[in-house]
Amino acid sequence: MSQNESSDARGGLLRRARRLATMLPSPRDEAALGVARNVRALVTGKGQPAPASAKPLGGAAVPKRKNRPTSASPSWRPAAGIPGRWLRVVRTPDEPLEHVDREVADPSEAAAVRAGWLLIDAHERLSIRGAEQVFGHELDAWHRYTDDSLVILDHPGNAESVKVHESKNNLLRYRRTMDFARRGERVFDVGFGMGYLAAQLIRERGVASYHGIDIERENAVRAEALFASNGLSNADITLEHGNLFDLTREQVASTGATLVICCEVLEHVDDAELALRILADALPDGVDLVFSVPLHGRLESVWGHVSVFDVARLKEMLDATGLHAHHVEPLANVWSLVVASRSAEPSRRVREASGRPPLRSSVALTEHREFINVEAGDMTPDHASKPGDVTVAGVGPRRVSCRLAGNGGVSFPVQGLEALRLLIHFTDIVNVRRFVVRATADGTKVCTWVWKPTAEQIARPDRRFSLRPGEGARPFVSGPHADLDRADRVEVVAELAPGTTAEFSLTAAYLP
Repeated sequence: MSQNESSDARGGLLRRARRLATMLPSPRDEAALGVARNVRALVTGKGQPAPASAKPLGGAAVPKRKNRPTSASPSWRPAAGIPGRWLRVVRTPDEPLEHVDREVADPSEAAAVRAGWLLIDAHERLSIRGAEQVFGHELDAWHRYTDDSLVILDHPGNAESVKVHESKNNLLRYRRTMDFARRGERVFDVGFGMGYLAAQLIRERGVASYHGIDIERENAVRAEALFASNGLSNADITLEHGNLFDLTREQVASTGATLVICCEVLEHVDDAELALRILADALPDGVDLVFSVPLHGRLESVWGHVSVFDVARLKEMLDATGLHAHHVEPLANVWSLVVASRSAEPSRRVREASGRPPLRSSVALTEHREFINVEAGDMTPDHASKPGDVTVAGVGPRRVSCRLAGNGGVSFPVQGLEALRLLIHFTDIVNVRRFVVRATADGTKVCTWVWKPTAEQIARPDRRFSLRPGEGARPFVSGPHADLDRADRVEVVAELAPGTTAEFSLTAAYLP
């Protein structure tokens, strides 16, 4: 193909793409612009950046396929609604599983564990940034607790090592692990690493003795230097080279251990199921296990991590080992923390564990909590309609009838907009190609919702709608949005087939 022929072919594709874009909800709609940008990128080979104004809050819906991701990231990115930006791209089973969870005997403890699993699952279904948005206020409270209660150690190591091991998330991990250790405890730790947790347990938690094993021989030298820097050279600490897969109950029992810890180890081994089974078999009677692994989708850039863990896998692993979970929690939006034992009886350890003070971390989600009903007298024909095409008449204190001889609809004032609810009566809308709800501020669009009604959707005489910016409030689809606190007007517009008429009635209320 010659250069001119190639150019003509690309031009033809672009022209067809533009025509296709006009068939979408609106030529001005972000989805249409996104399609045009992406086809241009595909044809020309040049990437098209997303507009600065696009601020999506959620991924676009993608039809589910059996044994396939519920959404997928394309090789060329649309400008808005990128799956995975907020809700993680995950696989879902074809049929719901009906396994019965293995639970502890105490109903209250079992309920708390269920809630913990649900929180972990919620974190894992959100992207890292999405979870920060949802749970950030609670996480901030835990970090304040750590800052107020954990003493920073003296470090003989290099500054980069200190920066990693005493990051705010790692400090919170040490703090929460310590919360489940009791004063006078005898601890057996599998994978002591650099000795940070060991030093904190001895110095700040007051455990009576600490016995640690690690597969890396040089870690003992580093840990002992840390102990010396913090006045712990004479503490009852024993470090030895050892492999988790060689661990036995006799070895653990010989130390008099009352608590076994295995944090940030299982993700490094080739067979995590076998590793947890060995840990469970090595627990002497009455001894608890505290372990942690990265949340699904976290720390995936660490090359030493060979596998990932989600709630389903952790539950299966516990079932296979005969362990009961007494406490589970998402930790620092990075790890899953589990307290388990071979007994189903209530856990004294969990009951007596320390934690952050009950300072309220909840934040108000809105400044206004009461909907404002729109009065019929405030509803008028929309500003863009042609004279004579729209007639708006009151049929009640808060309901108007809208008769159309062309594109148009109803307009009403608002004082900012957080949420909008509409009740539309379908008097005669068979000729309506789509409904468009627009919020504007000083004449500038700040959000749009679009619905292309089908015969099935309008089979009943009316329908209620709840609209929020960025959310997929079916059947309406939200476009990009910004500055809705400045919104001063909403328009509910119907676009008709040429030369046709329509009629509907409208009731509206909004949350400022």
